[in-house]
Amino acid sequence: MDLTLLGENINAPATGKTVTGYWMPAGGNDGVGGCEVFYNSSASAFTVYMDTKSSDEIDADAGPIGSVAISSVTTTTPVTYKFDLANAKELVRYRVVSSKAGVVHLQFAQPLWQPN
Repeated sequence: MDLTLLGENINAPATGKTVTGYWMPAGGNDGVGGCEVFYNSSASAFTVYMDTKSSDEIDADAGPIGSVAISSVTTTTPVTYKFDLANAKELVRYRVVSSKAGVVHLQFAQPLWQPN
């Protein structure tokens, strides 16, 4: 049987690392973002953000509209994290930032939006 690796596997050095996802259209101003963590080697090493920007802004102008810290070490049972999103513009993307060395394997959930 061939197992398929789902999600993102991020290996961060001691100096930290930032990984960004692709831009998606926002489905409203407010909503809920989330991720499922299958493996995390270091408690509180990673934070997941949702960034937003208008289509006429450059990527550097994006700002966070919600975040969650991956707080627990996970090695056997997946853990789900969710967080509120507020004041989204046209486009949104996930961003993972590490503050120290660690490995995380996670899968992002499609954001759920409250209709305007």
